[in-house]
Amino acid sequence: MNQPATSTQQTDRNSNEGQTMETAQPEAQTPAPGGKAPGRTLNYFEAPYIAMCISEEDLRECVENGLKTYLMRRRKLTEVCNELDRLKKTLSALEQEGEEADGEWKQSFLKSFGKQTKPMRDKVKQKAQAKLEAEQIKEMIELLEPQAQWIKMYTYLARNAVVDDKSKLIDLVTHNRLIAAVDELSQNTECMAKLGEVVKYLFERVETDTCNDHAYMATLGIDAWKQKGAAYKAVMNYEDTAQLNREVSRRQMSALGDLFLSRIPVDHKRIKLPGTEIPERLPFEDYKDGGYYSPIRFPRELKELEEKMGFVPSLDELDSDDTAA
Repeated sequence: MNQPATSTQQTDRNSNEGQTMETAQPEAQTPAPGGKAPGRTLNYFEAPYIAMCISEEDLRECVENGLKTYLMRRRKLTEVCNELDRLKKTLSALEQEGEEADGEWKQSFLKSFGKQTKPMRDKVKQKAQAKLEAEQIKEMIELLEPQAQWIKMYTYLARNAVVDDKSKLIDLVTHNRLIAAVDELSQNTECMAKLGEVVKYLFERVETDTCNDHAYMATLGIDAWKQKGAAYKAVMNYEDTAQLNREVSRRQMSALGDLFLSRIPVDHKRIKLPGTEIPERLPFEDYKDGGYYSPIRFPRELKELEEKMGFVPSLDELDSDDTAA
């Protein structure tokens, strides 16, 4: 059990209670929009870094423009990958056709004991034609694969950029809405006056409870059984006093935050920003399996691809909606 407080402390408490009844509380001061009440400091809250760099409108425009770029590259990547898939299927069919024709003309040739029949000659022509077409298709694939990889890489970069910008936009939008909501709440001067009148007593109670937290005070070498309140500070050194003050402040903010949150409805829905929806990644979008990206290897791989490509389009051409005839 805690030992009773000294008579001096009890007298002080009674004196404070008397002042509570007699002293008129000052009128609550309304903070400026987006700011803090006069005399208050913010030690546990700060705006996201992006709020100091760009406006919400400008950042939203960046996201929308980046999304357009990404969607354009994604569309062209889809077209190229679909064409590659079609060519590979065609090549596979031609190779199978050539193998079948090769086996059939040889069998026909042997069955006729070396006589070159018309069906046999037709199969020889079919084999040669399939082989010629297969070589052409292989050449097309060899030309198109580096370009497809090149587009994949730039599509990957575009998506990463827009995802990053949208994350920053969400940080900025939610911060602005939070400040606006608190500003709106602070306009209720009657409510703010009531809170201003009693919050300090909550803080005093938290300070007293902290100073009588036996386990915590023991870490500072203080026996909290001896007396109540913050009288220990008179015998504590500077470092321990500063540590105690930090712990008191942390618990005060936690208590006030807990009380405030207990009145806010629980809403697990994510904020939606119309016009900035990013579609799910397509299976062939990652230029490396599993989305692997190395900022060191990327430029080198990009250069190697461009050396393989007979034609390297500019990014303006890649991001343009114009299509070749």
